[in-house]
Amino acid sequence: MKKEFKSYTSFTRIERMGLLCLSGLLVILFIIRATMHLWVQPANEPGNDKKLVAAWEKFKRSQPVEKTLDSNGNKNDFEDANDDNETPLPNIIDLNTADSATLVRLKGIGPSTAGKIVARRTEKGPYTSIDQLMEVRSFPDATFKILKEHLIIKK
Repeated sequence: MKKEFKSYTSFTRIERMGLLCLSGLLVILFIIRATMHLWVQPANEPGNDKKLVAAWEKFKRSQPVEKTLDSNGNKNDFEDANDDNETPLPNIIDLNTADSATLVRLKGIGPSTAGKIVARRTEKGPYTSIDQLMEVRSFPDATFKILKEHLIIKK
């Protein structure tokens, strides 16, 4: 047993030097990796963040935001009452190109219904009529009337 163990642990001088060099190289690489964050800094100009924030605020002010309130002080029927997204929606939305995030912002369409609308479009192809929305979900008449006003199908 001792003989077998010794055969695995006895190295020639060249093999010992090779192992020593490999071990040293590994130690150097670990040190470089551990300290890299100290000597490699991202290029960040001091006033760059302020410029970006100012540009974003300027852009938001330049976008028209049309939010009308009804007599009760609630948002109009085009945007959902729980919608905190301040980005303005277009007046007309193409049903065949709208993503689920846009559809969710319409009153009466929740996240699961929006996902089903997009999934139906993916599976069966583009919508040819607004009435095909009833395949996805049976909407109440008032909600369906609102959807008909704001959704179109471009051919």
